[in-house]
Amino acid sequence: MKLGKIFIASSLLFSSLFASEFISYDDLSKKLKEEAKQSGMMATTQEVKDALNAKDWAVVDVRTMEEWAGASIKGSFRVGREAPEKALENIVLDDDEKFVKDKLVVVCNTASRAAIETQAFKQMGFKTVKIYEINKWIDECNPVVTKYTAGEHKEGTKTKFGNYYAEHCKK
Repeated sequence: MKLGKIFIASSLLFSSLFASEFISYDDLSKKLKEEAKQSGMMATTQEVKDALNAKDWAVVDVRTMEEWAGASIKGSFRVGREAPEKALENIVLDDDEKFVKDKLVVVCNTASRAAIETQAFKQMGFKTVKIYEINKWIDECNPVVTKYTAGEHKEGTKTKFGNYYAEHCKK
């Protein structure tokens, strides 16, 4: 009985030591975004446009399928957060598994998820990884595409409308 109490007490003490080191999602993403700003790894809109046309860059989106379907940057690729390394293989590697695109711009709504996913992408061997928020793209009156009306979605009207712009951009 005494041994059980000692075990429980030591387990609680040990687990509380780890709990004190826990960093919340918000704190971690704020910290990583601030580091990206200071180190120049927060992409500008012009850098995203340039990356979309560059051979050695890929613009990847780590948002959910629903967010991606609602609005995405034309020419970007959705890799999601579930298994981004598998999706990236088809985008950045050639048949010999050599990088053809060794630089990434990682997109999400506010750059929080992008900042966190960037850590994994750097460990995967990408030379340069920048983060970008699609909200900035939209706010600066750049077009987005949507999947909600495309023919491959059964719920859609099967009508394609082209690019969409934020309301404040319409003149």
